[in-house]
Amino acid sequence: MRRALLSLFLALPTLALAQGPLGKGLVVADAGNHRLVELSGEGRLVRIVPLPPPFRYTDDVFFAPGGKVAYITDPEVDAVAAVSYPEGRLLWTYGKPGRPGRGPNQLDNPDDLIPLPSGLLAVADIRNCRVLLLTPQGGLHRVLGHTGVCRNADGYFNKPNGAFPFGKDRLLVTEIVGRDVAIVDLEGRRLKTLPLPARYPSDANLTPWGTVLVADWSSPGAVYEVDLSGRLLWRYAPTSPKERLDHPSVAVGLPSGLVVLTDDRRHRVLVVDRKANRVVFQYGKTDTPGAGPGLLRFPDGLDPIR
Repeated sequence: MRRALLSLFLALPTLALAQGPLGKGLVVADAGNHRLVELSGEGRLVRIVPLPPPFRYTDDVFFAPGGKVAYITDPEVDAVAAVSYPEGRLLWTYGKPGRPGRGPNQLDNPDDLIPLPSGLLAVADIRNCRVLLLTPQGGLHRVLGHTGVCRNADGYFNKPNGAFPFGKDRLLVTEIVGRDVAIVDLEGRRLKTLPLPARYPSDANLTPWGTVLVADWSSPGAVYEVDLSGRLLWRYAPTSPKERLDHPSVAVGLPSGLVVLTDDRRHRVLVVDRKANRVVFQYGKTDTPGAGPGLLRFPDGLDPIR
């Protein structure tokens, strides 16, 4: 028995490596081509999913448990939606496409429609300085913050651009103005505010190992990892012409400890080894936007397959 257990233990690193740099796989919101691009764990193209009108610049994607429903966001038409996956069939829409505002069923520059452990969905409504909680059927459940009132204070948000789950009943809300992340409960009460080193923080989210990753949507851009007190743990900000980042919008930790990110304006997705501080995988050709095999155009969002 001991020998069998030892053999299994020794095989675990090999199994992990066999899974590939992207773990179980990855789906990219290829905004400039208005499509979803699915990659295998090894980084091979699995499928391309065109997305339906009236959406035209889908810049985020997140999956419901089970992977059969994808939640998408389009800031150009000021609406979010659920689509079947991989069919790409529209299931429901929240927001009035082409009619931004703060009235009933309206959004103004929405960002990230994200499923929460509670079953609700969170969407950051940037210009309205609020976070909306929606039902899985696309109905409004609750408004967090005060619509149109932008403050870095308890009960308010200041240009939020991401509301990611933090445990079962809390959120990490990234605030562009103030350059911080607010930890709030599902009533919108601010429990803590962490300062961020980014000039334009984007999509702060919790890693599998319990820290926070945030992209700096700037040029040159960066990715930062901080602990839950706001202390900087890691920084990826290469400066060479080939490696520098140009407006990365999201960075996510993989169970392997690697970090996958979108480098939007250089038209690529990168996987970075935090310990070696180097890129170990790339999809998309640097500075070459396109729709053909191996090419992306302004990839802006991603979600690992779980």
